[in-house]
Amino acid sequence: MEPTPRRNLREEQKNLTHRRLLDAAVTVLTEKPFLDARMEDIAQAAGVTRATVYAHFPGKAEIVDALVARVYGVMGEAYAELAALPRWTRAGIRAWLDEAAADWRAMAPVRRVANAAAPAALRSPSAGRVQYVEAHERYVAMLVGSPERWRGVGPAESRQRALMAVLQTESFFAAWIAVEWPLETADPLRLLADSLCHLLAPAVENDSAGGA
Repeated sequence: MEPTPRRNLREEQKNLTHRRLLDAAVTVLTEKPFLDARMEDIAQAAGVTRATVYAHFPGKAEIVDALVARVYGVMGEAYAELAALPRWTRAGIRAWLDEAAADWRAMAPVRRVANAAAPAALRSPSAGRVQYVEAHERYVAMLVGSPERWRGVGPAESRQRALMAVLQTESFFAAWIAVEWPLETADPLRLLADSLCHLLAPAVENDSAGGA
């Protein structure tokens, strides 16, 4: 049975409010430490009642969970786009990095807040590790999902190469964009593309004539 238009509208409004509250939480947690921030602060920043905040999130820890999930979601979308490329070439990987860097810049404030708040918000020492591992397992699965791309390479090696490429990309973007590490090179992504092409070499094809 198809959802009614009214139901669809309610769901859309609920999702919009959810995103609005997370945006407000980023604003508040950028200005205040996690332990000092209050649900009332987030409600005020979002322009809603405190009851509305509690209707979406039982507490601050759940808000941080949602922020971390948002970061992992954006990263997942980026790796899905890389996995969806018909061919991996140096030019294609470099073009993908340009788009991924833009996504990371847009997500940098959320990542900074989530990184700072997560240690205080986690309800068990292993929760963050489990979430991290599960997210990265998804990214790796995307990148090795096409056996034709990895012909001649065993599953163990292809998975490790994919994981190393993910970690290389993530750590570099974290330092360069989230931490704002100053770099002296004119084109940092050129060097990152070199590194990824080396790690993914068995699955990377030669660029066509005139490639980057």
